[in-house]
Amino acid sequence: MDKKSEQLLRKLKFIAEAKKNNYPNAENFARKLSQYEGEDGEPFGCSPRTVARDIRDLIEVHKAPLEYDAANRGYYLRDPDWEFNVPVFEEDFISMALLGTRLATDILPAPLNQDVDDAIAQTLATNSSEFFDTAMIESLLCASGIKASIDPEVFKAVFDAWRKKQVIRLTYRNPKGEVAEHTFEPHIIAFHRGIWYVKGYKYGTKEIRVYAIQRIVSLHGGIDCFETDRKLLEDTQKKGLFNYEKVSGIKLHCDASIAFYIYEQQKKFHSKIERRPDDSLIITLPPSIEHEVIRWILAEAGRIRVLEPASLREKIREAGKNIYTQNS
Repeated sequence: MDKKSEQLLRKLKFIAEAKKNNYPNAENFARKLSQYEGEDGEPFGCSPRTVARDIRDLIEVHKAPLEYDAANRGYYLRDPDWEFNVPVFEEDFISMALLGTRLATDILPAPLNQDVDDAIAQTLATNSSEFFDTAMIESLLCASGIKASIDPEVFKAVFDAWRKKQVIRLTYRNPKGEVAEHTFEPHIIAFHRGIWYVKGYKYGTKEIRVYAIQRIVSLHGGIDCFETDRKLLEDTQKKGLFNYEKVSGIKLHCDASIAFYIYEQQKKFHSKIERRPDDSLIITLPPSIEHEVIRWILAEAGRIRVLEPASLREKIREAGKNIYTQNS
């Protein structure tokens, strides 16, 4: 494995440790890495100085919101939902994946982690890239911290159907508790905001479907096979897992007390910022998903006021009334 791939894996694991609130630092993280073996059977270790350089890169290059906590003597993420979007080095993806799964036992539910590791070992032994094709690298988005429990057997069945390109028939319980059966082509498995999803097409059509894996009650595969849709993968990479309609012209007034983190996360917001004499901010957002903006505004408990558009201001007002009524 080349040095860039090793560095990438160290960074991914460091972020995973921070997301679990394990407060990694250069010393304890270097010790933790020495517990793992590389593809050559040697310990996957490095010096604390190397880890310190990785931490500096994460903050300065990748803009990770890492902050040192003196009381816990380690780093944490100011924004726990921050996602580390990193490039994939295709020339080394098999060896990366081999070590990556060994470092990701805290990410993939059992018994999947062992099965994946076994499949990789078999792939390497037969010198075949069938298991780790480009579609897998592009569509399996690993991250740590699962917010909803998943039946390990269901997760494994979904994963196997995806990698074998098999059509599945699944029983699904929607958020309202309604149960129905669906015949489905699983083209993408993705981890989004703490939830595992599977995305693809209703069988025999181009109707996009996205299912939260924790809501799948049961499934069986082998009904038919399909070819991975490259356009669906590319569109998902560009537009995100869900194709929500975006609202333009959102202008907000933000209290001075939250100005610091808005500046810190400017790369994420991509917004136009105007500072006012009282240090409050007027920000104009790029086209944004409305319900995500509403959640953000409500979470700030009155520190954000909607200036435009009037329709969004009315929705915030109604949501506030509902909250007040429910808690009176």
